Amino acid sequence: MQDCVVGCVAGHGWDEVKIWARSLGASGFAGRKVALVRDPAPGLANALAAEGVEVVDFSPVPAAASSHVERFRQLHRYLLGLRRQGVVYRWVVATDVRDVCFQRDPLSFLARLDPPRLVLSREGLPYRHAAWNAGNMVDAFGPETLEALAEAAPNNVGVLAGPHQAMEGLALLIAHLTRASAGGGADQAALNMLTEGLASALWVHRAGSAEPWACQAGVMADPNRIDGNRPHLLGPEPSWRDGRAVTAAGEPYAILHQYDRVPAWQAAVRARFGW
Repeated sequence: MQDCVVGCVAGHGWDEVKIWARSLGASGFAGRKVALVRDPAPGLANALAAEGVEVVDFSPVPAAASSHVERFRQLHRYLLGLRRQGVVYRWVVATDVRDVCFQRDPLSFLARLDPPRLVLSREGLPYRHAAWNAGNMVDAFGPETLEALAEAAPNNVGVLAGPHQAMEGLALLIAHLTRASAGGGADQAALNMLTEGLASALWVHRAGSAEPWACQAGVMADPNRIDGNRPHLLGPEPSWRDGRAVTAAGEPYAILHQYDRVPAWQAAVRARFGW
């Protein structure tokens, strides 16, 4: 069975996509690399193809929501369409594109989890101390939901992985829950209400900062926030070594997310991939 890494490209130029595409190619990942694209800028499809990324253009399908919500609707359509053709991936890794850098093959971590299951990336702060996530949850689903999840750790919606049908179903549920929310744009709140509310029924691995899966730099390394976050962190801080974000044990994370929140990291990543 093949594996797939997929990202949604809507409103991004090549400069915002190239690090995602080039770093994925350099990571050693041997599966299919897919960009779900809407209204691509001139030359974008050719540039992605040159990096070995398959472009699936959903421009003819009318958009039903903002791009960060629409991506889950299109991810569901893509995976459902393949499954109906008899194509089922072993692992599907779905990430943001603008601020994601692959530091190593994502299968280097996922292969440790057998059989495949949903893999989430914890941001590193409980809702009680995560102001943006708390506000996002209240706006979407009300204060009672936030109170129920106050001690839970938000999972980042920008880095998700799991077996084909689990990701297909998760994408559909996120899309519908988000559109039904009061705010209409709370994809991360929808993910966390779903996974935490059904925690005992779902087979989910929640990867924290000690595991070499995804470094959530916005919480764990942003120099403008880390001093205030540090007393409440749920895991060890990452560090920078030999041009990579690494765990406390010195192992490079497979995925570096929100590297642009740390100026020194951003400069190193851009230099490495010719931004």
